[in-house]
Amino acid sequence: MLPSSLIAPLKQHLLRVKALHERDVREGLAPVYLPDALNRKYPMVGKEWGWQYVFPAAKPSRDPISDVVRRHDVGPDP
Repeated sequence: MLPSSLIAPLKQHLLRVKALHERDVREGLAPVYLPDALNRKYPMVGKEWGWQYVFPAAKPSRDPISDVVRRHDVGPDP
């Protein structure tokens, strides 16, 4: 459940995140990380809006698994 008081702020946040995602795609950043089998079966799905993080990192960084530059999610502080 989502309190009704959070619906409008969340919609605004998602609009900003979508614009960020569209810019990342235009700039050629790698798509979000997907498990290998899913990535092989649907190679372009990682660029689709529905697969993007709700809370993306402020800056792209090098993926430690694939060594490509992509935007990750905001994780918990260590």
